[in-house]
Amino acid sequence: MKRVAHICTVASSHKILMDKLQELQKYNYIVHIYSDDNGLNPSFSDSYNIPYYFTPISRSIELTKDIKSIFTLAKRLKAEKYDIVHTHTSKAGIIGRIAAKIAKVPLVIHTSHGLPFYEGQGKKKYYLYRTLEKIGSRFCHAITSQNYEDISAVQALNKRLPVYYEGNGVDLPQLDHIYQAINQEAIIDLKKEYNIPGNKAVLLIGARLEKVKNHEFLFRALERVKQIYNDNFVCLVAGDGPEKERLKSLLLTMNLEENVILIGRKSNIYDFIKMADISVLTSKKEGVPRFIMESMAFSKPVIASDALGTRELVANNESGFLVPLGDVEHLAQSIYQIISDDKLRKEYGRYGRMIIEEEFTEQQVAKRMDTIYRELLKEGS
Repeated sequence: MKRVAHICTVASSHKILMDKLQELQKYNYIVHIYSDDNGLNPSFSDSYNIPYYFTPISRSIELTKDIKSIFTLAKRLKAEKYDIVHTHTSKAGIIGRIAAKIAKVPLVIHTSHGLPFYEGQGKKKYYLYRTLEKIGSRFCHAITSQNYEDISAVQALNKRLPVYYEGNGVDLPQLDHIYQAINQEAIIDLKKEYNIPGNKAVLLIGARLEKVKNHEFLFRALERVKQIYNDNFVCLVAGDGPEKERLKSLLLTMNLEENVILIGRKSNIYDFIKMADISVLTSKKEGVPRFIMESMAFSKPVIASDALGTRELVANNESGFLVPLGDVEHLAQSIYQIISDDKLRKEYGRYGRMIIEEEFTEQQVAKRMDTIYRELLKEGS
């Protein structure tokens, strides 16, 4: 059996990895996961038969700490005699790939969960992140991408490096079990907790409060919906981050404090997804957003910005609406259209569920990963 180490920056990323790694074990791999303990949920990690190893990785660039992390990790990787090291997220991607190279691991792969540099980003950050990714590409044998659009940008970093489509997915049987376990009483209690009248439409956005997630675009559209159409809606904003205080002030300025509720970061968002009538995501770019995949698995219609990552997931006018970035009027009209049409919501929700079943399951992702591993190991032998 081949031994595989998956490395990510923080333990909060375990949620997006564990299901596919559990599926990967079915292909006869011994799988371990490494990360910092930031965001670690021991009960969640312990529920999977995947050993977790703490390794200190700072999210920010701290040269002394980063060098120490590289050599500490390299020592562990060498001792464990892994056949494959597979890194995730930008910081762990740099630390892990260099450490694996030092440890002389036979196969090193990095997954791009959405590139850290993108159009419209500040020049300094763009060139810094692009340079770091370019350096990282020299310490691995292949890169996989969660979406098709990023593949050409990844190939431009190192033209001699093979790039594969890995995709992203959800564990449908598990999500179906969760959905069935959430009864109507739980939904009623949740609405009471947030003072949501039964006749109001509920929108939900699940995204870290940072500029790239573009919450202001959504708020501008909700301001228009309230001014022109009606205010018979509540939008729940799940997430935390550096934009929190600015966004709170913005809501007061827009007179939206009764319509938009910041509910903070939720370790379990599924009750909220089931309660919601519509899921929304207005990011400037994504990898393949898990929040939207989970919403579509719950048969929820989706409104999203027509941006990298989301456009591969949402079928415009079939599972929801894709709205041009920055087009506030278009977004407002799309929100109102779905709020006011129960039949359309159900139709779009059913189609979204079908997309997930056919294209975005963890089982499909694990199968692709196994194929990639076998192909690269064969080439290296």
